Amino acid sequence: MHDCGIREISGYAFDSLRKLKKLSLPYNYITSIKDQWFVDLMSLQQLDLSYNLITSIEPTVFEKLRGLKWLDVKENRLTCLEPTQLVPMASLEKLRFSGNPLTFQCRGTLTLWLQDLGISYKTDQREEEDWLDNILWLCATDDVKVADSEVFMKECVLLNLFNQLRTGLTTAESFPLSIPQECIDARHELTKCVAADRKHGREVITNGHVVRKLLGQLQELKSIV
Repeated sequence: MHDCGIREISGYAFDSLRKLKKLSLPYNYITSIKDQWFVDLMSLQQLDLSYNLITSIEPTVFEKLRGLKWLDVKENRLTCLEPTQLVPMASLEKLRFSGNPLTFQCRGTLTLWLQDLGISYKTDQREEEDWLDNILWLCATDDVKVADSEVFMKECVLLNLFNQLRTGLTTAESFPLSIPQECIDARHELTKCVAADRKHGREVITNGHVVRKLLGQLQELKSIV
């Protein structure tokens, strides 16, 4: 049922389909996933719900999908997929969730869980995903308080981004041909911005605050160019 304009599905739409192995509902307008749909789908192995408008999945849905091997929920509006809810799907081999606005806190927990279980979740943007996930895992394992707070997770990610930028630009000073000179100049301007705050008695309180100021200054420099 690809691109059929589906918005609502009756709770009994799939009753008695006990031998159904694959259910595809991509490119529709479904907003939530109901537990009742899967009561009789004990043979289901593949479920494609990609490219919908899904914001919520009833917590008990995955208890009905214990034999599922492949789940695709990419390009929806989910902010989290809790590993504790996914646990009943002991046969799961592949999970696709790219294109959802997952919080940093949730993505870090989810991808680490998938990695530990050997469940495939990566897409064509594998390098970018590895890079982000490694930062999220580092932030989550360094401090429990960070792992439990979306605000702290964001600040930790930004700080790591800045540190990587600083390292890259420092290296570039020794090898100027590898990175444009304007990037090196931008780094010096960012550093001066923080130093100026201290000169005027405005103390920078946290690393996260520093990074926010640096990014703000970078945006100003970009608008001037």
